[in-house]
Amino acid sequence: MNFELFVFDLDGTLLDNNGVISSTTRRVLEKIKGQARVSLATGRSLFSAKPYIEDLKISEPVILYHGAVVFCPVTHQVLREIRLCPQSAQTVLRLAQDFPVDVQLYRSVDDPRVYVRSISPDILKFAEKEGLPIDVVSNYEKLAQKGLLKLLFIGEKEVLAELSMALRDAEVNVVFSEANYLEVLPPGVSKGTSLAWLCERLGIPLERVVAVGDQESDVPMFERVGLGVAMAHAPSAVRQKAHKTVQDILELHILMFSWYLD
Repeated sequence: MNFELFVFDLDGTLLDNNGVISSTTRRVLEKIKGQARVSLATGRSLFSAKPYIEDLKISEPVILYHGAVVFCPVTHQVLREIRLCPQSAQTVLRLAQDFPVDVQLYRSVDDPRVYVRSISPDILKFAEKEGLPIDVVSNYEKLAQKGLLKLLFIGEKEVLAELSMALRDAEVNVVFSEANYLEVLPPGVSKGTSLAWLCERLGIPLERVVAVGDQESDVPMFERVGLGVAMAHAPSAVRQKAHKTVQDILELHILMFSWYLD
C-alpha cells in the first residue's frame, strides 16, 4: 500500500533522551518527505514544539497538547481547539489535591508559560527539557475558571495510577504520556481523534496513514490508522497495540521503502 501521511511523536520517537534529532533521523525524514506528507503529533505545547516544527520544516498541520489543538505552521492558525471546561478542571484539581504529585496547568495556545503551585526538582527538569517558562501561582482554581487546554501531573507511577482511578468519574480523558507523567485532557480528546479530524480535512483515508510513537498517548492513533508503529523501548502494552515495532526511525525507513542511506 502507498501511504500518504506519516505522523510522528516527538519525545522518545524522533527525539533522543537529550531532545536531539539525530542526523540519521533527519535524513530518513527527508526521504519520507519525498514519498509522502509528514506531520507531528505531540503532547508538547506550541511554544515547546515550535523549534522542532521549524527545524524539520513541517508544513502539514500538527497535533499538539495530545490532540487538544491542531495548528497550521504555514498560516500560523489554530485549526482546531478543544478546552477543558472550568468545572471539569476545578474538579480534577480538587480530587488531586490529596495526592503527592506536582501539577502543571496549560492555559492557552498563545501562552508559553506553564503554571505551577511550587517549583520542585521534577518541575525544573521538565521545564528545562521542554524549554518552557514557569509561572508560580497560588490560586489554581481562579486560573482554571477560564478553562484549560490540559493538566499534567508528575509523580511516582503507582501514585499516578491511583490518581487516574480517582479521576475515572470526572468528565475528562486521562492518559499516561510517560511512566511518571499523567495528562488530563478534555473529554474525547486524544491524538487519535485529532488525527482522524485532520485526515478528513486533508482528504486522506486513515488506512493510508502511518503513525509512529512510544507511549500510551500514541495508542489512539495506532487504533485508527493503516499502520501503527511502536518504538522498541515502548511499554509492552503499547507495543501490543501497534502493527509493527522498530528499534529506530532508520529501521522504519528500511521496512517501509527498502531505501538505503548513502
